[in-house]
Amino acid sequence: MRDKINACSMTAVAGLVLEAWALYVVGASPRRWRPALIVKDEIAAHGLYDTMIRTLHDARSLSYTSVCSNPDDRTSTYRIRLKKPGSFHLEQTNDGSTKSTTLLDDGSRLWVHWAGDRPTLLIDTEKSQANARSDVYIEKASLAAGGSIRHEVAMFGTALVRLIFDPSAFNGSPGPLTPYLDGIRSKGTNRVRGEVCDVIEVSFMRARRTWYIWLSRQDHLPRRFKQVDRGTDTRVTVEEWSNVTMDAEIPPKMFAWSPPAGWRQWHPPGLEDSLLPSGQEAPDFELRSARRGKLKLSDYRGRVVWLYAWDTGSPQCREEIPGFQQLSQEYRDKGPVFLGFNCSDDRRLGRAFLRANRVTFPTVLDSSEAAARLIRTGYGNRAGILPLNYIIDPQGRVVDGWFGQEQDADRVLAALRKAGLGLAQSTE
Repeated sequence: MRDKINACSMTAVAGLVLEAWALYVVGASPRRWRPALIVKDEIAAHGLYDTMIRTLHDARSLSYTSVCSNPDDRTSTYRIRLKKPGSFHLEQTNDGSTKSTTLLDDGSRLWVHWAGDRPTLLIDTEKSQANARSDVYIEKASLAAGGSIRHEVAMFGTALVRLIFDPSAFNGSPGPLTPYLDGIRSKGTNRVRGEVCDVIEVSFMRARRTWYIWLSRQDHLPRRFKQVDRGTDTRVTVEEWSNVTMDAEIPPKMFAWSPPAGWRQWHPPGLEDSLLPSGQEAPDFELRSARRGKLKLSDYRGRVVWLYAWDTGSPQCREEIPGFQQLSQEYRDKGPVFLGFNCSDDRRLGRAFLRANRVTFPTVLDSSEAAARLIRTGYGNRAGILPLNYIIDPQGRVVDGWFGQEQDADRVLAALRKAGLGLAQSTE
């Protein structure tokens, strides 16, 4: 009996220590980071993570309820059903609301619909809000070929709190963070709703983002995630899994849907519809530089400017920055100014990243609300997607703008030429 009491006491103490550590990490300012936050890999802990991924890959079906919350007491609930190959049904609601957003993929088409009036979406324009409020649905290509369920849900912006873990891992998607995994270490054991769980800490992008995962010893699947995201400030999100069922039969009707009578297909605005149109004057700014002093857009009048908004928390930005630096060197004698813009990161973090990538082009590094508002409203980035690119002509007018990595080199070349550069070679 005494041994049993001692074992229970040790488990309780371990749980308290774990929570204390998590609270310390959550409260730590980026200015106080230490190398200890960058996790060194432990073989056994990494094995637990690999077992989780392998279990997801091997499962024929998976159902669970995910409740995501943050310290602001906001809560979003996701009821998720996944079935191979490529079918899923996801219903998302927010705490205190009866409205739901449903995404359903039958392996050939993705359907999105709402019960009653649809909520305002991140991609909405004034016109789309007025003309497509109720009895509408979206039909898109299936995500079975490799799309991200988490990204698809996030783009609509209906959830108060976004998913931490991407359900697409069930279909073998490695996820954008995988190449930036620093290491995994054990944080002991803990119980979640009575289940014994192994707890691991996973560090990404040199501790720019950290996950704590509670893995059930019963089925090797998660029961809880805690994400710590260190940018301008430290943000924490928790995702709790319940009703986890693996390899159970899911009725085919769960993945079948057809529009009710009287409903109409809605073609939502594209992401780039919110960006500034060609010919409009680019909003001027005078903001803190990554080096010293300030950078003012209008000081570059008379030259073509390629404005590139980025942050260290975006895997795509991390992938692109070295190439953007290389372009700035290749074209420095041909006239364009390559101008970086970061309003999302603490100065210490941002400057360390620039040094690590040997970035020499001028960069705004300003986490003020004025800088964030400029990108969000002045430059039309309502969805908060990064990287964001703009080509601006010598008169300060927008020539072109786009989100993310530009796959079409001809588009970039055409925009630079239109802005007044006499370029004869590809930007690739």
